[in-house]
Amino acid sequence: MKTNFALIILLLIIFTSCSTPGYLPTSSGIDVNEYGSYIKIIQKSASKIKGELIAIDNNRIVVLVEETKKCMVISLNDVSHFKLRYAKPKHYGWTIPAFIVYPLIHGYYSIASIPIHLIVTISVTVSGESAFMYSDKNMTYEKLKMFARFPQGIPPNVDVASLK
Repeated sequence: MKTNFALIILLLIIFTSCSTPGYLPTSSGIDVNEYGSYIKIIQKSASKIKGELIAIDNNRIVVLVEETKKCMVISLNDVSHFKLRYAKPKHYGWTIPAFIVYPLIHGYYSIASIPIHLIVTISVTVSGESAFMYSDKNMTYEKLKMFARFPQGIPPNVDVASLK
């Protein structure tokens, strides 16, 4: 009974994961996306800023903040960490309950194959959720530019305050 309860809790956690912003493309539409990627910036002051990456230059990042729908300029010196998501993740959570019946065809050996099967399907599900992400650990600010709405910088004729 304890195992069933733990399995139900695990499945609920997997199926109730956070959703991604609507402007992020699917994996097949990455090359034609007109918006910037979703970025979460943790400042040295411990405050968090989440939103669309508009532009980045040598000393600042411009982010369209999710809550206020207004652009905010952040100095690169104030950035402690960042996480970037450039496409919607793959959701493989359905594979856990759907494929749990396959090890049952092993008969008595299913006692050993069910845990192995669960480990594999859960690890695939977790890796699918964390796909299409970068952080400051594996990306420089120079490479971060290509995920902005304006990779070459904000054009002179664009009013940052009017961006939505």
